[in-house]
Amino acid sequence: MNKKVLIAAPQHESKNYCWEEWSNRIDNLTYSNYDVFIADNSKTKDNYKKIKKYGYKCQHIPQNEKGLVFTINDSHNACRKYMLDNEYDYMLHIETDVIPPFDVIERLLAHDRMVVGGSYDIFYGKQRKLMVQLSEEYDKSVSQYRSVQFADHRESSFFTGNVEEVYHAGIGCMMIKKSVLENIKFRAEQGTDYFPDTWFANDCYSYNIPIFVDTNIQCKHKNFTWLVNLDEIKKLANGK
Repeated sequence: MNKKVLIAAPQHESKNYCWEEWSNRIDNLTYSNYDVFIADNSKTKDNYKKIKKYGYKCQHIPQNEKGLVFTINDSHNACRKYMLDNEYDYMLHIETDVIPPFDVIERLLAHDRMVVGGSYDIFYGKQRKLMVQLSEEYDKSVSQYRSVQFADHRESSFFTGNVEEVYHAGIGCMMIKKSVLENIKFRAEQGTDYFPDTWFANDCYSYNIPIFVDTNIQCKHKNFTWLVNLDEIKKLANGK
């Protein structure tokens, strides 16, 4: 099971409040054959220079004039490009405010799935919920984005201890096989506030690539500091 894995993550200086905890966890994962690549989209190169001191591969991503979502999308695609250019078998895409278990790589690899991840919560306060949307039930010929119900109404029963197929589980802790990323590029669309992870789920669905969640892998998501006002995030997403 000694597959070559790239841990890849977009980063912005606004997430530095948990950088030390995240990097310490990543440095101490129990799997032996992995590298780390960071796509830093902070406004200046100061944060990029700090990241380089940790020994990680890093690229500074300029601000996209189309807005925040497009800058984030450029960061995802920088991760994708580095993974494909350097012939990794898998990319573990993990956000820098998501803290996984120490043995997350070997546990996800053991499932031998095209796309499989760990679970985590999203949003803040009373809006906080499991980042899982249930399987799509609509006709695949419909090529537009579809809103799919979150699993919060059955959250307690979702954690079966098994690997469960879902429609969408974010990409905050997602193991993605090389062949998937050879066919699917991260994307953003003007006129929407959907982030690249939403389109990734949509595109996997279109390509008949199932997404799975290991319900035994639960990650800590420390997004409470920056994700307080969802309306403000949506304004930034649309470049307002």
